[in-house]
Amino acid sequence: MKKRVSLAVLGLVLAGVAASHLSWEEKDNGYLLVIDGREVDVLGQLRNDWNRALRNCTRVSFLSAQDPRYLQAKATIQAYSPPQSSSAQLAGVWAAGDWTLAEVEFAQLLPAVVLMHTVNGATAIVPSAVWSGYTQPWKAAPHIRRYLSQQGGAAPPDLFECFEPQSASFH
Repeated sequence: MKKRVSLAVLGLVLAGVAASHLSWEEKDNGYLLVIDGREVDVLGQLRNDWNRALRNCTRVSFLSAQDPRYLQAKATIQAYSPPQSSSAQLAGVWAAGDWTLAEVEFAQLLPAVVLMHTVNGATAIVPSAVWSGYTQPWKAAPHIRRYLSQQGGAAPPDLFECFEPQSASFH
């Protein structure tokens, strides 16, 4: 077989194999790549990688469990809507200035990411900036970041950009 014919046949075979295993599916939040029936959020992964490459987290702190702001965030969430909220376990807490972002899991509630603001020593949850629920098959971080940045008002954008899910609920 001639070289040109071989390359053309190879191209057709590759296109046929790809078409039988790969497809794009439109959903409410955008498009998913379907690989042998498994949905993959390629665009979400690209957004995540882009965010990691461009963000600046020098003004954002990841808090340890001993940090007073971490403890205050946990107490604020646990007191928000008892008795269900009293089981709150923090998976990660970020702070920038007087703003705090906490990823939290509960025994009987859906996982959440909660924005809090501290004014004059009093920490309060920003009710409009609470993400609750799973995101599968979508990548969690890009969706949560976008939602919170739209709802977070005066909170620093760096706080949302530096959010990286820590719990199994968002992986």
